[in-house]
Amino acid sequence: MRKELLKNIQYGFLSLLFLSILSCENLDISSTQSDSFIKLFGSWSADIGCDVKPFDNGYLVLVTTTSNNANNTDIALIQTDKYGNQKGNIDTIDGGGNDIAGELLLTYDGGFIILGTIEDTLNNNDNIFISKYNTNAELEWQKNIGTSVNEQGVSIKAAQTGYIIAGNTNKADIVTGNTTSHWDIYLVKIDELGNIEWENNFGAAGDETTSDILVHSDGYLIIGTTNSFNESGQAGNNIIAIKTNTTGGETDKYTYGSNYNDYGSSVVEANDGFIIVGSVEIVSNSNIYVVKIDKDDLQNIIWEKTFGTNLNDYGYDILIKDETIKVIGSQGSISGSFAYFLTTDIDGNSLDQKLYGGFNQILNSFEGTIDGGYIMVGTSGEEGNEQICLIKVNAQGEL
Repeated sequence: MRKELLKNIQYGFLSLLFLSILSCENLDISSTQSDSFIKLFGSWSADIGCDVKPFDNGYLVLVTTTSNNANNTDIALIQTDKYGNQKGNIDTIDGGGNDIAGELLLTYDGGFIILGTIEDTLNNNDNIFISKYNTNAELEWQKNIGTSVNEQGVSIKAAQTGYIIAGNTNKADIVTGNTTSHWDIYLVKIDELGNIEWENNFGAAGDETTSDILVHSDGYLIIGTTNSFNESGQAGNNIIAIKTNTTGGETDKYTYGSNYNDYGSSVVEANDGFIIVGSVEIVSNSNIYVVKIDKDDLQNIIWEKTFGTNLNDYGYDILIKDETIKVIGSQGSISGSFAYFLTTDIDGNSLDQKLYGGFNQILNSFEGTIDGGYIMVGTSGEEGNEQICLIKVNAQGEL
């Protein structure tokens, strides 16, 4: 693995920058204040914060970063202390082409896994990339999973044994009716060393792509987006949920959304159902969409809610904590977008919302922290000149 040090914006400059763009009350934040901070990382080009996990009394931040020569993108891992300050160099995975970060997974042995997509420049196709590290963040093994066409690694979770990966493939499939010009959802079960145990595709003649997978007592629940399947009153792209057994066989499937374009993002399991977050289009704008469905019958919608303005609002990740639902994403503004943090009760009724930024800030992923707060990662800046934005807030979502 090649190590590369990206330009790390120092916090003195960062504080001055956010004085002009952050709409929050507490802006007097020191570099040693662990319960709330904002950090930017990146270069002069496009860098995107994809996932974050607490690790080793600090945080792991998985990103997609533009390479030095700006010809392609790389997968990169940033380690920080509990204050968000970078520790050591940034580890960069450079396959030579356009490599895209997917998701982080903390493993039972105290280590972690990086999932992503790596371009095979020799064969001109994309493969799923998996990299396993121990408790000292030292590499244990790496695997590429793919065919002669394109496979993408999107989400990984710990299974009863080994790991389950949800991704995408454009391999032709007689069973699903897929051709190489379209995408199927691709489910792969691997063992503890990354060896494939079984695999399965889900889709039809159109495009099906995944965004998240959840492990539950009966098997797996895949969340994504489809334009092959729809229910009455739906059209275009729709949010899709696919339930499988423990060996990847489909047991239930349903779509959610409107007669415009809708996109599934993430899912969490509640005591009596699954809760999905995504986005639904309403005429000329998009709203955050949260829907709770029955665990035993995906067609049974327990409740559904939308949140938004007259601009474009998107939901990207969801957690349940202390009988409340937390959602992050972005809320549209006349100057771009706010980073958005929503709290609802367990029935989806809005309790509170927090906005950060206002000039093209987006939150992609978040986790609860040991002090009761949240660590969140996303992007900040103009398209093509984006930086990784790491935000730590307290239990109320406040800086």
